[in-house]
Amino acid sequence: MEEGEVSGSKLKPLLGTDEAVIDGKGRILISKKKRERLGDSFAICLGENGCLNAYPGARWDELMAEINSYDPINHGRRQYTRLVLGTADDELSCDDQGRVVVPLKLRALAKLTKDVVIVGCGDRLEIWDKAEHDLFLESPDTYGAERRVSIEKAYKEMKGA
Repeated sequence: MEEGEVSGSKLKPLLGTDEAVIDGKGRILISKKKRERLGDSFAICLGENGCLNAYPGARWDELMAEINSYDPINHGRRQYTRLVLGTADDELSCDDQGRVVVPLKLRALAKLTKDVVIVGCGDRLEIWDKAEHDLFLESPDTYGAERRVSIEKAYKEMKGA
């Protein structure tokens, strides 16, 4: 199977950067193009840098299959799943107006307040608080390093590297 291919069909990449506002009900408007590429059902989790990652359902299923291919008592797998899946919510969708309700626990973990930046990263969207995204852009190699290093270590251990 080629990169970006899922069950015989190619996923179109999530591209570009948009700004949005979280309304009083915790909803974010996703642009039509991003919404179409994200699909009818998707998952959101806390990413390695502290932003939220939104994965199309098919890509999320690939990630779950990879994780589940390792022994359940693999220490790296157990730590990786705690850090990634422990913050996840799946089977999310946009309403008829193109808004998604970002669960409160995820908004809090990603420090989302009012203004957000939505970044297309190919296989996922990153959802950032605007102020945090500005800090990230100032120091992308060091921003969120503690979480990123923990996730990378667990992933490598899971894979036996």
